[in-house]
Amino acid sequence: MPQSAESLLRRLRSEDPTERLEAARYFAKRAAPEHKDRLKAALAKENILWIRSALQRALASISPDSYLDSSGDSINQDDVPERFAAQVYADALETAASQLIHEIEPVLGTLRLAAESEIQSFESSDTRRNLDRLDELVAAVARLRRAASAPKIEEFSLDELVQRCIQEVGAAEAFQILKAGPQPCVVEGDSSLITLALSNGLRNAIEATASTGLDPANLPIIVSWGHTDVDCWISIVDSGIGFKGNIQRAFDIGTSTKAGHLGMGLAIAKQALESMAGKLMLVPNQRGVRFEMRWPKQAA
Repeated sequence: MPQSAESLLRRLRSEDPTERLEAARYFAKRAAPEHKDRLKAALAKENILWIRSALQRALASISPDSYLDSSGDSINQDDVPERFAAQVYADALETAASQLIHEIEPVLGTLRLAAESEIQSFESSDTRRNLDRLDELVAAVARLRRAASAPKIEEFSLDELVQRCIQEVGAAEAFQILKAGPQPCVVEGDSSLITLALSNGLRNAIEATASTGLDPANLPIIVSWGHTDVDCWISIVDSGIGFKGNIQRAFDIGTSTKAGHLGMGLAIAKQALESMAGKLMLVPNQRGVRFEMRWPKQAA
């Protein structure tokens, strides 16, 4: 057995959940029959949802006809939960996004340098505007890659994260943003993934409110947060123009009802939550939309 694999098998016993998750995701792609017993032993002791899922995928890659549930019993592939398929998709998405960025970034940089030297009035040209658009696309793919990556689980203050996101989104001072939630509110999760999703929700709420053409001071945006025995949550409720179109299609990459938008914001937000075995919901209200994020507590 290669030393690298042996080292990673030992990391499955680490006290650090991030190390266990990285090792489990490695074997989800590269497990061999000789790893099976130790993977099963790691699964039997693991109580963190997304690490369990990666270990189950590793065992499924060794025995494609079945995988192990929480009791150790074999389950037919027809009963594989949606979460299992979603994490396989996340791994593929992260790999594809990484390869795309690796190939496009140097070509785009060379193209911009050539255009700057060869095109007169480059700064005001359509070429520059289109290159800027491509830069935005590459940045969005990079955010999508981050959203699909393995979460780094840590404790953090959810109320402080919400306040920081409100400040960083910008233009919030022109809007009435009401905050409601326990302080302090210490939770577990990947704070950078939660920030990715929350920032998108806040920007959407601000844009929807501004699009009404009414005084935003009379259309408050309500941001609330908290946790239950099983999960943590953030909710954003606006009184904007509401959502037009198919709610389910809103999460597809490249889908947007807004002119000039790349249509990746909600896809990034959704993937960020799914990387933590959570979910993102858009719920139309009589006026406006509720943007709700939920992710499980570490031992849920």
